[in-house]
Amino acid sequence: MEPDIRPASRTPCRGVTWVALLAMMTSGCLGHLYEVPRSEMERIVRTSPQERGRQVYAIQQFITATDPEPAPAWAPPLESPPVGYLVTDHGHWVPSFYLESYGAPYYQPPPYSRPPPTSPDLPSGGGIHGASPVPDGAPSSARSSSGGGSSGGSLGSLQGLDRLLALAVVVGVVVGVSLAITEGARYEGSVAVHPKHPVHLISTRGQQRTVPLDELVPADLEHLSEAMISGAEGAGMWLNGSAPLNRQGFTYQFGAGNDSLALPGGQTLRDVGFRFALGYFPHRTFGLLADTRLQFGADGSSAYYNARLGLEAQWYPLSLWRLHLGPFVGGGRAWSATEGGGRPSTAASRPYVSFGALAEFDLTTRLGLTFRWTQDWLPHSRPELNGFVHSWSLGLSIY
Repeated sequence: MEPDIRPASRTPCRGVTWVALLAMMTSGCLGHLYEVPRSEMERIVRTSPQERGRQVYAIQQFITATDPEPAPAWAPPLESPPVGYLVTDHGHWVPSFYLESYGAPYYQPPPYSRPPPTSPDLPSGGGIHGASPVPDGAPSSARSSSGGGSSGGSLGSLQGLDRLLALAVVVGVVVGVSLAITEGARYEGSVAVHPKHPVHLISTRGQQRTVPLDELVPADLEHLSEAMISGAEGAGMWLNGSAPLNRQGFTYQFGAGNDSLALPGGQTLRDVGFRFALGYFPHRTFGLLADTRLQFGADGSSAYYNARLGLEAQWYPLSLWRLHLGPFVGGGRAWSATEGGGRPSTAASRPYVSFGALAEFDLTTRLGLTFRWTQDWLPHSRPELNGFVHSWSLGLSIY
């Protein structure tokens, strides 16, 4: 039976990682360390030891100062590989299925300088760190030991606010693009490693130790805080394919489009509008977000703005391959003002209700391209000015 490699639910510590990404923006560098979620570790210890390395659900991590100490390099065996194993370009024995199905490893192991045959540091043909390339039961003698409100204002004030809103848009777009670049390049999905690949275990007390993958037992998961594997250790690592879009956890969304936002006095103005949202998906198909929409403009003779702040619920019940469809509904408060340009000088604040349809195409496990069609209703003190306005936008959703 093939192991289940569906995306694992993110643990609460995922929020901390996501906040850290906001701080790092483009300064963070993706490394060769991959976190193995606890749910995946629990599956692994229930799997046959020799099958554990074939499919491991792992999430690529950023390089930090707290990365675990690397495991010692493996010594390539001197003997011929046993039945069912092939030799990689670096001389390690790996299950033949890996090379036949995946080709060369995505991460190559580090070079190893073998001591002279008379060196007492390493027995001839042996491995180190309890990471023998020889599978249990294989016909070979090369084995090693195991290790362990609103008011009107002048044109000047509206123009000043226009510049402030423009700055807010620039900041929101920079944050969004930075997250999209880092998260878009981040790998999350199935990897393959040698059955004895070293696993770095970090306890809730901060203690670290390394255990070969095929020697993990349920007791190793007690007081476990994090488990990691490195592509630069063992016999290398193969990437078997990224997982489908996984929304569960925090999200940042941004986009732009053709907006039609009602201005005071019953006017409507269709122009470029921007949207930014921050929220959380407790489930892969449902999320709650705080969002804002901005529309503004100014020249030497006129200025206007329309800003909204509210809450929104999104639901994606339908999936067709990589396309996801669903509705959304939200509401909040809108502030708007106009000055000059043949328009009356007005300022107002009023509630709004919005609803519409979503179509999202998953680009990676953590990045989606989202199209929104929105219908807004803004109540007015004059009933004859009540009505609906519509808009559309295209943007990115980072999870």
